[in-house]
Amino acid sequence: MISSTRYQLNLQVAQQSKLAEAIARGQSEIASGKRILAPSDDPTAAATVADIGRTQADQAVWTRNIDTASALAATADTALGDVATGMNRAKELMLSAASGTTSDADRATIATELRSIAQDIQSQRTALDSRGEPLFRANGALEIPVGPGVQVAPVAARDQIFDSPVDLVATINAAADAAVNTDPTARSAAITSSLGTLDSGIQQVANAQADQGVRENRLSTLKDQLASAGEQLAEQRSNLEDVDVTAVVSQLQSQQLNLQAAQAIFAKVNQTSLFDLIK
Repeated sequence: MISSTRYQLNLQVAQQSKLAEAIARGQSEIASGKRILAPSDDPTAAATVADIGRTQADQAVWTRNIDTASALAATADTALGDVATGMNRAKELMLSAASGTTSDADRATIATELRSIAQDIQSQRTALDSRGEPLFRANGALEIPVGPGVQVAPVAARDQIFDSPVDLVATINAAADAAVNTDPTARSAAITSSLGTLDSGIQQVANAQADQGVRENRLSTLKDQLASAGEQLAEQRSNLEDVDVTAVVSQLQSQQLNLQAAQAIFAKVNQTSLFDLIK
């Protein structure tokens, strides 16, 4: 009799312990928002979630790289805009210098401004980015990884923009020299030549601006694609590991009621049995 009673007690205690463990599990799932609290809960899903996590970590790096590249591209775009403004102003000044009514003093003033423009463009040519690195690199464009096997150059190389085929700084300094040439015939020829070279330089800068726009658009597209892929991964991961809070709360409430009822019945039914065991 005592053995049978003890068995029944142990069985009821085990059932209540199981309910208590299920309740604790449900509370942990609600607190974490995850249904997979350990790999053993669902080995296949846990392995897939781990793979997704590694891909998401890689994507976080690529996103930061794209942000860095985009910042460099935007800075270069602004710099090229300033260079274009300087080149156009240089042409305006040379057209004034070509006029037969322009005095020697005016041409001297024009030359001074031209040399100032050349200095400004040289400053842009050797400008540093926010990291203290050359914005326009002398030894080939900087390439930044933005995906598996994918690299982008956010800014073209220095010589492609400033030196080839027209050396912008040298062209403007040559224009300044032409403007103050004291021989009228030689000055006229030099100014005409400078205007032609300036036109080539202006077109060179315009081409660089168009190229820079293409680079910025590509970075924007890559960022959008990466964001879209990230959303898909996040949804896939959520489907695998996130808990259905509403369902778990409902189940938890049911389990708590069952436990409370079991405990009440246990206490009532086993009063006599417990007394018998300790007699």
